[in-house]
Formats: sequence, C-alpha cells, structure tokens
Amino acid sequence: MATPHYTESGRGAPLLLLHSGGMSGAEWTPQIPLFARHFRVIVPDHPGHGRSPMVAEKLAVGDMGRAMLELMDELALPQVHLVGSSLGGAVALWLAIHYPERVSKLVLYRVGYRKDEDTHAGTRNMADPAYWRGVGMQKWLSDIHQPQGGPDAWEEVIGRVSEALEPATTDHSHALEILERITQPTLIVVGDRDPVAPLDQILEMFGAIPNCGLWVMPHATHVTASNTWRAESFALEVTRFLQRRQ
Repeated sequence: MATPHYTESGRGAPLLLLHSGGMSGAEWTPQIPLFARHFRVIVPDHPGHGRSPMVAEKLAVGDMGRAMLELMDELALPQVHLVGSSLGGAVALWLAIHYPERVSKLVLYRVGYRKDEDTHAGTRNMADPAYWRGVGMQKWLSDIHQPQGGPDAWEEVIGRVSEALEPATTDHSHALEILERITQPTLIVVGDRDPVAPLDQILEMFGAIPNCGLWVMPHATHVTASNTWRAESFALEVTRFLQRRQ
C-alpha cells in the first residue's frame, strides 16, 4: 500500500487531522497554524483524494484507516491524537475501534457511528457534481484532485465517497456495544441541524462512549463554518480537550 501524501508543521504531541470525503488535507488550512502552536500537526490526503493514490478498486473506510497506520509507522509514531471530519471521522472511529493502542485522544467531527438510508441521502446529494457547482467549489475541487486524473477527476472522487458509505456494504457500521469499549477520551462535535450526522444518532454515541464530551454547534448543518468565522473557536475547544488531563 502506498503511503499517503501528507504535510507536517509544528512541534509537540502528534496530531493527525483527517479530512472529509471529497476534500483533501487542504480542508484544514485555516486550522493548521492554530493547532501547530501546540502540536506536531500531520495532515494527510486520504487514498483516492488529493495527491494520494487509490489503494484498491473501491474506496473503503478500513483501507483508509490502514493507510493512516502505514503513515504513522513511517513517521515512527506509536500513538497520535486523532481529529476526523465527516468521512475522516469515520476513519478515526475505525482506528479507535480496531487499533485502540494507536489512538491517544479522539475527536469525531460531523460523523455518526453508522450509515442508513436517511443519512446516506445527504451523502448521495454531495456526490452530485451539480451540488458543488451550485456552491461555487468546482474549481477548487478540480485543482486539489488534479493528481487523481485531470481536471474532471474530482467528479469521480466524490462518487467514490458515496460508494464507500453505501449502507448495505459500508464498513462504517458499528454497534453501540462496540462504542462502549472505547477507552480513549473522546470529543464529539456536530451541528444541531446536520442531516448527515443527525443529533439523535450523535446522542446515542455520546451515551455509549464512556469518557466522552459533546459540543453541539448551534444553527449549523453539515457545514458548520469551522473553517471561517468559527475557525478559532473550533481550534481552541479542540486544543483544550486534547490538553486536558485524562
């Protein structure tokens, strides 16, 4: 398996930032300098995103998790703090469940613990290129995913994400009893109106994970503004959590 492309900045305890589906590590650009004041910040592109090659015929959460383990091994990091956004949160949760010894603290941002038809409807909507053209992000997506096969490769990338989270076949499907075994300090961050990570499912997670905090952002959908006017408050709250004593 090819090691993912990544960037690195800052010093301190290692912090791995996992971006959302269809994006790249560039999603974290507003956050990186804020986190780098306190942590060694490592920002990879998931397989099949940005500058990281695909590692299998289809995208799968487990494959993305294994790619992150390979990156950690290459960097000689036995354990990291994990912050995962949306699909990156699914990868972070998979790592915490299957390789708990590699995760120090866990931040799950904009992600539930399973996919069903209702939550996948929002994911399918975001797999439509028209959605991104409608919000004016098609050029940015085209630029970051150029290494995947040219200016139109971004359309294939967003389609892979929807396929990876198809309810009938996805490996992002965990029982609450499994979440009860998570021992790492965990913080869940979500918008109060997020159709992709609905609040009722988030509250189930919050009730199941033993050492868990919850931050619900008011008047926020899956787009929470944490990369614009909420950027500093997001970094501050996550930093406080990561620096908090066990």
